[in-house]
Amino acid sequence: MILSPAVSGQCGYKATIHTNHNYCLGSSLLVRADYPLERIVWYKDGQSVDSALANQSIPTVGIPIKLPGLRAGLDINCDRSGQIYLFNDQKNNTVKYTGALTVVADSVGTRLFVDQQNNLYLTSQTEATVWEYPADGSSSRIVATGVPSPYHGFGTALYVDCQGAVYVGDATQTTVTKWLPGATSGQLVAGGPGTRLYPEQVRVDSLGNVFVLGGIAITEWAPGPGGPVQIGSWNAPQNQFSDMWMDGKDTAYLTDWTDPSYIKVFKWGLGSSVPQEIGSFGTGINGASPPALTVTPNGDIYVVEGEDSSFYRFPRYSSIDSAYTPTDTGSYYAVVTDMNGYAATTNTIVINDPLSGAPPSIQITATADSTPVCTPVTFTAAVNNPGSDASYHWMVSGLPAGGDSTSYSYNLFADGDQVYCILDAQDGCSGPVADTSNIIRMGINPEGAASVTIAASPKTSICAGQTITFTATVMNGSANPSLEWLLNGDSTGDVNGTFTRSNFSNNDIVTCLITSDDICGLAKSNSIPLTVSIPPVIEPGQIFTIPRGGTLTLDPVISGTVNTWTWSPGSWLSDSTIADPVADPPASVIYTLMVEANGGCGDTAKILVDVFTPLALPNAFTPNGDGRNDRFYVLGGPVNSVVETFDVFNRWGQPVFRAHDVAPGDAAAGWDGRVNGSPAPPGTYVYVVVMRFATGTRQMFKGTVELIR
Repeated sequence: MILSPAVSGQCGYKATIHTNHNYCLGSSLLVRADYPLERIVWYKDGQSVDSALANQSIPTVGIPIKLPGLRAGLDINCDRSGQIYLFNDQKNNTVKYTGALTVVADSVGTRLFVDQQNNLYLTSQTEATVWEYPADGSSSRIVATGVPSPYHGFGTALYVDCQGAVYVGDATQTTVTKWLPGATSGQLVAGGPGTRLYPEQVRVDSLGNVFVLGGIAITEWAPGPGGPVQIGSWNAPQNQFSDMWMDGKDTAYLTDWTDPSYIKVFKWGLGSSVPQEIGSFGTGINGASPPALTVTPNGDIYVVEGEDSSFYRFPRYSSIDSAYTPTDTGSYYAVVTDMNGYAATTNTIVINDPLSGAPPSIQITATADSTPVCTPVTFTAAVNNPGSDASYHWMVSGLPAGGDSTSYSYNLFADGDQVYCILDAQDGCSGPVADTSNIIRMGINPEGAASVTIAASPKTSICAGQTITFTATVMNGSANPSLEWLLNGDSTGDVNGTFTRSNFSNNDIVTCLITSDDICGLAKSNSIPLTVSIPPVIEPGQIFTIPRGGTLTLDPVISGTVNTWTWSPGSWLSDSTIADPVADPPASVIYTLMVEANGGCGDTAKILVDVFTPLALPNAFTPNGDGRNDRFYVLGGPVNSVVETFDVFNRWGQPVFRAHDVAPGDAAAGWDGRVNGSPAPPGTYVYVVVMRFATGTRQMFKGTVELIR
């Protein structure tokens, strides 16, 4: 078996350490994590000092969970909290098990998956689609579509990664394709013509390598410049595997139904020559369907068999010592591994000596605070109880200066500069603290030397993107002094008497340096801090749709802070000066929205309120050529919506009409009651319509229509 070193199905989890008392010797460090842990490794100052391993066990015989009214389908999955999702074929829906069954989708499929945000995905082989059912309860939508096939190959395998990309297996096309969020086509990531790849399940690692289960084999595929490349394979001809789950330790968990009446669970780790049986259960059913499995974040294994009214649990029992008591001062953290083999690193805690004394504090002194220009001044920090890992941040008029040291020297101050130092340290047994020193205000006498002052126009409080011009006034300099403008202490490259720019950020600080032929040669101007407000931006092209005769609360998408709102015209609005007025126009109308923030920063945009006739399909039509009800087509619908597919079938399921990518309300795009140019017989027909709305969402409508002659 060849596996990459980082099989990944997890999207991160939180692990932290805290103390049971304080931050001093004698206290214990305790680990908290989102999931049960298999291993904890403790580190001091970057070196491992201790570790703990969980005591764990798992039964070898599955515990049946029987539920009245359940006929389990062919797949099972779980969410991050360990709740189980499975098909209920008896009632043709998908359910979540939390001690009882809760319906989460009014349909079943071949494969199901629950992503990290608890969105549910179902494959529909008959429709060659993958449907997403958002966790927030919004309408379901199609996220992947395949090639229709009488063999129903699309959707035999399903996986969704941490970025929301959907991987779908197609046994007919012998491929696995990857569908990025919002994509209209899939990218080939495994298999292809001639590969004889018949995917039954797919998993993906953190490097993008794709693992495909196909009966007795697992193959590994890596991305390549000319397409996917098979880089590994695993064959077990003595087994018949039907489902696969992989953990962070490169271990595959597999269901085996070589004997359909006796289901087995295997695991196969990196470097092992044969799979290891870890559990089993008898179904008592000779014609059992292919079993499926999932593993929860707790490490519990759940298996479902399609002909049984039960699903089976292999619970994992574990305990671990999550405490560590340091024996020396230093910086401590832990690297933890959960039951599925995924690692996380905790925060760092500094453990101090309890005799460290009072809290850290800092005071600074200067060799002088009133000097002529160019006179070097040295500042020294007096620190009480800095502990270990203390750091020092010298500041001059809000700009960083000097290094991480208890002293700082400079000779180019401007009159009024403020010098101070910020200490970051650990307060003995109480944790991290920051203390700011006293402020020393510099009095600089420019007498007999060149000096420069700067002023801003029009103002120092502006909107983002607004232009400011700074002007330098030089005193006691030579006839042609050399200037250098600084932004946040860095040279801008501007050397003229004025400095103009429009791309400032909030809290930027502008200063100016002068070089002249006087006795000093250098001088620094006063510093000017800027306040920059971000103008609010109305997202362009917004459209709100209202059924005719209805009302809607307008809630436009706007970035930034808004203080005032103005809607124009104010007609058919509950209030034209609020963010979310209720609109009830009798017909479509374009409003002009003006918003404004502090400093007069604002934006203006047009917003369409589209009043439409609700989407509908007639329940009968009479194609007799009298000009009334001669065609069966989609009526109404919001602006910019599209009939993506429109199919009509006869009572035997044979297609009699198909249209795609047509506008709703277009009679010419409807069915005229003919099949291959001949009148279809009267009777009841079934239609399936997939609508694509302007928001990008899709929705399916099914029903029947009566053809009357």
